[in-house]
Amino acid sequence: MKLILQIALGVFLGTLASQLTIDGWHTRQEGIAKEAAEKLRAEQERVRLEQGERIRALLLQGRQGNTPGAAATKPPAGFVPDDIQGP
Repeated sequence: MKLILQIALGVFLGTLASQLTIDGWHTRQEGIAKEAAEKLRAEQERVRLEQGERIRALLLQGRQGNTPGAAATKPPAGFVPDDIQGP
């Protein structure tokens, strides 16, 4: 009877130890995954803000007429598009 109790106690303690180890490993893996997701989100936010700033700067340049290609994009003085001309 004493041997059976020792075996049962050993099995119980082994199962408990393995469960605690697995729970700790899962918690650690979740922490690593959360940290990686947070880094990715921060990087995406940084890129989005940089793109917004670039777009804002381009819009301001376009409004001020300071774009280098602004003169090249204007049509000549006597230019009439084809779709406006009649038959």
